[in-house]
Amino acid sequence: MLTYTLTTLGCKVNQYDSCALAGAFASAGLVPAPAERAPDLVAVNTCCVTRTAMRKSRQAIRRAVRNAPGAAVVVVGCYSDYNARRLTMLLASLNVPPQRCLVAGHHDDDLPERLGRLVALLGAPDRSGDRADDYAESQAGVEGDDGWMRASSGAACSHAIIRDPAVIKANRDRAIKGNLSAMRRLGPIRRFFAHQRAFVKVQDGCDAFCTYCIVPYTRSVVWSRSVDRIVDECRQLVDAGHKEIVLAGVFLGAFGRDTTVRKRWPTTPAPLIELVRRVSSMDGLWRLRLSSLEPGDLTEELLGLWGEVPNLAPHFHLPLQSGSEAVLAGMNRQYTAAAFRRTVRAVRQAVNDAAITTDVIVGFPGESDDDFRRTLDVAAEAGFAKIHAFPFSAIEGTVAWTCRHQAPAGGVVKQRLAELARLEREMALAYRRRFVGRTIEALVESTVPADGLRQGMTDRYLTVRFPAAGGDLTGRVVTVHVDRATEKGLDGTLVGV
Repeated sequence: MLTYTLTTLGCKVNQYDSCALAGAFASAGLVPAPAERAPDLVAVNTCCVTRTAMRKSRQAIRRAVRNAPGAAVVVVGCYSDYNARRLTMLLASLNVPPQRCLVAGHHDDDLPERLGRLVALLGAPDRSGDRADDYAESQAGVEGDDGWMRASSGAACSHAIIRDPAVIKANRDRAIKGNLSAMRRLGPIRRFFAHQRAFVKVQDGCDAFCTYCIVPYTRSVVWSRSVDRIVDECRQLVDAGHKEIVLAGVFLGAFGRDTTVRKRWPTTPAPLIELVRRVSSMDGLWRLRLSSLEPGDLTEELLGLWGEVPNLAPHFHLPLQSGSEAVLAGMNRQYTAAAFRRTVRAVRQAVNDAAITTDVIVGFPGESDDDFRRTLDVAAEAGFAKIHAFPFSAIEGTVAWTCRHQAPAGGVVKQRLAELARLEREMALAYRRRFVGRTIEALVESTVPADGLRQGMTDRYLTVRFPAAGGDLTGRVVTVHVDRATEKGLDGTLVGV
């Protein structure tokens, strides 16, 4: 029987896509490869949201080919759309025959057929001949590291220029708009492998064109799945034993919309409201979680769901990116720092002890000390339970790439990241301390290898560890008394299963 391995990088949407891809492999007669046997096919689902993500994707491809010489290779994901040529040339350098590899992006609508043809060829003799001549066009004339023409490093640039409507329109025109996502033809999934919480993709695509982000070029078509199909899939996942469903999307708040540009939305209630109501009402579902929302998504009607739906997780992931009005404008974000503050206050008023987590980009071109101080001020006021902070990553093809020479020096960025990390540790620990002495529920995800403790995830996205003798509790909802808050999470005592 033919076997495969599948490596996934990136977001929850990518993880869902990998589960759907595994389903396609199963339909083609492939099974996961046992640890002791080299697979017949290796697949890597890539990410290109930062240059680090691209490097890790290439490393994953090299590792997969090195560990399974002679295997067929499938490379999918955002990086395949961003620069299929570079990935194809990488496979050529690894001596993978052209007929035994597939590099497919989100806009390759014939992905299922191409997968079928590749699987049919497994085991066929190598007739590639001179492999180097069979690969994609020469890179002659391409100056950029990732296939995009570089702008002059001395070019004048300002936040006003990168927000110019003509510039943004030109970028939209460059994005591929003709085809729907190839992943749309895969799925549904019946089990979310290797996770107790099941991620369900309900929306894909973004056309907001934040100036630092490459995603609108790789997932440019905005589309949503039907409510009925999502509900059916969630029902199967709950029946398979998943106690928590996480609704995910590239721009989740745009579920049911044909654009992610909020000013183009009608004034009717968000379609996401109906979806949440229907999924949350399922018997056997312990918790429903929304993966990420923009501040502008949390209308009064949507926020009201947390008072209406008892199993909706009191956890809000609201990307801040910056607390500076000037930097947010330069990023082409669809909210202001003042609007973000208002949203946080509304959440605090509506939901008791809500966990608010966020993303912050440090070192965006032109970010001054005062701009960064404003980010710290907003973070301190918000009292985030967790901050995912990362340095600005200049991606060729984005508008911000042309301004990369205006980014703060590396040492300055490193210092700012350290200062933000100190603040995050203080806020996160203070938030966790609220739960000491309380009895809470958690979904058991794993046993911690180092000390044999069990580990679970609470509704507020906090990890709690506790000792438990005998029996496998993985996948079960337990009750834990919280004894202490630590730098990593909560420690407690099991009081009920």
